[in-house]
Amino acid sequence: MVRAYVGGAAPWRLPWRRVGTFSPIGGGRVITANVIYRVFRLRIGDTTGTGFAIEAGGREYLVTARHIAEPVDRKDTIHLFENGDWRALGVSLVGHAPRDIDISVLAASTRLTPERSLPLPATSEGLIYGQDAFFLGFPHGLSDLVLGDTGRPVPLVKRATVSSLQGEPFLLDGHNNPGFSGGPVVFQIPGSREFRVAAVIQGYRPAREPIYLDDGTETDLYLRGNTGIIFAYNISAAVELAESNPIGLALLA
Repeated sequence: MVRAYVGGAAPWRLPWRRVGTFSPIGGGRVITANVIYRVFRLRIGDTTGTGFAIEAGGREYLVTARHIAEPVDRKDTIHLFENGDWRALGVSLVGHAPRDIDISVLAASTRLTPERSLPLPATSEGLIYGQDAFFLGFPHGLSDLVLGDTGRPVPLVKRATVSSLQGEPFLLDGHNNPGFSGGPVVFQIPGSREFRVAAVIQGYRPAREPIYLDDGTETDLYLRGNTGIIFAYNISAAVELAESNPIGLALLA
């Protein structure tokens, strides 16, 4: 059983494979433990965001957005949020994705995921134009639930529509917020309950929106609006980095 705590209240006791039951996403689907236990709130330098674990070649890697992990060079220390505070974690740089692909891959000095098998295929194969997808992270550092004895916060989950798969980045229709950067985009192949991680959240397309007075007069001021168009980069770039520099922590078979 997995315990989730809400403030100082008594814990809810949730079946291991249905950790996401407290956060239904419609259609009888829930975000399952193999997704939730891989998502971390992290801090690199003065920047906070989201990261998540994948496996490649029997080794574990931490994936996040390059604009968060850019300061990491070879061996470094980042921080994960646990038990209400930031815990230092030694990492090695696996690589930053080339060109404008906003993905970085790190290798942690200790295992990030539970030792029991909770596989999550890192592939966008099967992702269909127009289908639902879900993205997880820690917008504005928000999270009221704790993953039992791990001390780690449960990520928030949001739904999006896959709007475009042409080239890079993928475009999703949803409402992203600061803090989701580096988080995973997961989906299910129609007719399957298995989740896959397809992409890494970069951010959203902003819109310059004028500010008006109460009488309708337009001012010289503008606000930075959210168009609801989300940019996400294919997880294949992370897998390629991991396979080309296989220094992740080896997992026992």
